[in-house]
Amino acid sequence: MQPTVVHLFWAYGDLSTLERMACRSFASQGYRTVLWTYGDIGNTPATVEVRNARDILPESRVFKYRNGSYAGFSNLFRYAVLSRFGGLYADMDVVCLTPASELGATPFLVSERTPRGPGISVTNSVIFDPSPTRGDIIDLAFAFSERFPVEKQRWGDCGPRLLNSLAATYPRIAFKIQAPDFANPVPYWECPRHLLEPGARLPDESRFLHCYNEMWRRAGADKDAAFPSGSIMAELADRFL
Repeated sequence: MQPTVVHLFWAYGDLSTLERMACRSFASQGYRTVLWTYGDIGNTPATVEVRNARDILPESRVFKYRNGSYAGFSNLFRYAVLSRFGGLYADMDVVCLTPASELGATPFLVSERTPRGPGISVTNSVIFDPSPTRGDIIDLAFAFSERFPVEKQRWGDCGPRLLNSLAATYPRIAFKIQAPDFANPVPYWECPRHLLEPGARLPDESRFLHCYNEMWRRAGADKDAAFPSGSIMAELADRFL
């Protein structure tokens, strides 16, 4: 039986401690860990298989938001790679807490808490599409994202906002939607504070931990700094680094 593949994407540049921990968490849990990139990453963990992202989308398609983030392009890339190969996709700020053997075979999306109504929303930090099918929700998300004008994109347009709309409007093509604690147990507005708080714990139901890299950037938090002893991040670093 072939191991479950997890696809990761990092456009350019070396990895911080957080990204290296994310990579190693998947590899240590029995996933074939494939990291797609357009650059030369100098500090990839040895357990990670580095692949040329140009094999999925030409480099000419790469774009950034005004704040310099590749998040918009990564939305397009994840749909493209899943539509072609299937498997699990996870953002580079997601730490894996569950073995590949326990993932099962049922495709799923994940959800997160929101500070305003309706309180829970589908998001795309983790997607499982083991058997991609023409016309499934990821195939349609790819078709939409591929044609969405880059210059008109705003944060989340082809990410959580798109998947949430597709799942709500066309439930017959949507995958199972996991509860927030499954992959997004810490709300984004509590990151990175809660993750660095000594004594904080994750719910038992958590199978992945989305750390919300963008919130670290906004807070000016150093992803290479030593994590406070007794914090969630310190315990995960001890486990996976």
